[in-house]
Amino acid sequence: MKIAIVGGGPRGLSVLERIVEWSRDEQVIQITMFDPYGPGGKVWREDQPLSLLMNSVASHVTLFTDETLSTKGPIAKGPNLYEWAQGEAIAFIKKHNFENRVALLEECENLGPNDHCSRVFYGLYQKWFYEYIQMRMTEQTSVKFFKDTVRAVKMQDENFLVYTKAVETTVDKVILALGHQENELTGNEKELAHYASEHRLFYSSPKNAADAYLEAITENTSVLIRGLGLVFFDYLNLLTSERGGIFKEQNGELIYYPSGKEPKIIAGSGRGIPYHARGVNQKGYGEEYQPRFLKEKSLNKFKRKGNFSAEQFFELLKKEVEFAYYSALITTNYPKVNQTRFNEEFIRTKGADSVLAKYGILQKDFWDWSALQHPDQSVEAVDSFQKFISDYLHWDFEQAKKGTILGPFATALDSLKDLRDEVRFMMDHELFTNDEYKKWLWDWFTPLNAFLSIGPPLERIAELKALIKAGIVTLLSPEMEIATDAGWFIGSSRKDPIQKYKTHFLIEARLPKTANQFSLNPLVQQLLRDETACLHQLNLASGEIYQTGALLVERQTNQIQSKTGEVISGLFCYGIPTEGIHWLTAATSRPGTDPWNLREADVIAQTIFEGKLKTKENNN
Repeated sequence: MKIAIVGGGPRGLSVLERIVEWSRDEQVIQITMFDPYGPGGKVWREDQPLSLLMNSVASHVTLFTDETLSTKGPIAKGPNLYEWAQGEAIAFIKKHNFENRVALLEECENLGPNDHCSRVFYGLYQKWFYEYIQMRMTEQTSVKFFKDTVRAVKMQDENFLVYTKAVETTVDKVILALGHQENELTGNEKELAHYASEHRLFYSSPKNAADAYLEAITENTSVLIRGLGLVFFDYLNLLTSERGGIFKEQNGELIYYPSGKEPKIIAGSGRGIPYHARGVNQKGYGEEYQPRFLKEKSLNKFKRKGNFSAEQFFELLKKEVEFAYYSALITTNYPKVNQTRFNEEFIRTKGADSVLAKYGILQKDFWDWSALQHPDQSVEAVDSFQKFISDYLHWDFEQAKKGTILGPFATALDSLKDLRDEVRFMMDHELFTNDEYKKWLWDWFTPLNAFLSIGPPLERIAELKALIKAGIVTLLSPEMEIATDAGWFIGSSRKDPIQKYKTHFLIEARLPKTANQFSLNPLVQQLLRDETACLHQLNLASGEIYQTGALLVERQTNQIQSKTGEVISGLFCYGIPTEGIHWLTAATSRPGTDPWNLREADVIAQTIFEGKLKTKENNN
């Protein structure tokens, strides 16, 4: 059997490993992998600054399955990223003589289980993993890796023809494990790019910050940055400390000493508040928040019913977060309260305020969803937003520092990461209406969840605060607006329209969203053009069609569906291009938690080999 895997990042490598483990009894398996950047892919490539960090801590990252795997595949344990750094990494780095060899060996030595490693370092783990998989192969299994871009996959009888500029190969199965793709610009982004081109301005469209050309932005030049999520923090790093500035701690506070090469950064977003810092990790192997309101029994009840209100579901999910918060709060701040009784009453009454009052929880300690979604609501028009944001960042840093078990706030936000499979369950069984998916999941919960639980490492918040104090960064009030006038970009906030900032430089600080209809990837374009693949869409009650941006795949197997609705047997796509039919597809795999990505990879391998078994039986 011949199999092609398109994409050499974590998902491409995970599915390679699953195929190798599933194929031990097979006669001959020939696997071909394609990625222009080699094993590890583009995001984790070697030639990027070591100061760009992963957002997950080292002990919470793995490419290996373990005893928690709930799908049918063979378990093949191995070191997580932290364990690898302590063990095999040193010999591997020395053997390959990587460019930043000395710094990478230092990283091995200094990396703690709850530290955030460089993206380059995770890329090396993936390169090692690729070599390790080859050692696990039987004599009948082989893999070749082409550093090339697949431009087309065409169907020919029972097989597929895979084309790059240099290679044409015929295979039995194809798995697309593509990452974030560049999109054709549309709407406001297209208008701004056109204006920049006409007036010779600098406009950087959504992309990974490591891929942006920043040399044109010189010292003391004003630059507007739109977006305050993860990519924003990468740009901050590249435009400040990567240009020679130094952060130093003095009297318990981080101070920034500029190099003089920094631009003046004016940043903002719709919400106007940077993503929350990740809490210091205090969770051990496989340690997760256990649901009280969305237990497996309740989920199966919803499934038997065939539908469940999305509004009600997310109310229950909010109660889970509150329960995580109050449990930690009572442990740390209210030691005299009987925790067991409080928990029982909280669950029975679904967190009624009367229970909080009964157990003496002070009003100032009440969890407040409204303030959480819009932290600036306490800021009066006359107040200084700059003063508010400085105090807010200090508060956020202090809360995150308390940790994901001992810190009530960090514990609550971290519980959202442990509740992802409950959301996926509702999606997989299609228990919401299409209108509910759009309103509650995509428009409301997904951005809120990112803001609360997919934030930067703790130190990035301290650095931002120091950069604001040093006068390098100014944060706009919420509801950021970008206008153009007389050859300038004009940045302002709808909440503070008088204050305007003129600049020739504008950066969109976010990754391209999954929108396969606008993808510039030649393979995606060809599959859609040939109608081998089609787009996932939701038909709304109003008659409107909502494009999620995902490629349409069969939910259970991730096999692509054609324009006619036919499942293309043997043509798979999983991960980021399916965001919209699946949810949070870019998440890394955490050991001991039955991670979603590894389950998906395992089911693809199972479909390939159990399908082959059925074909054999039918032929006999």
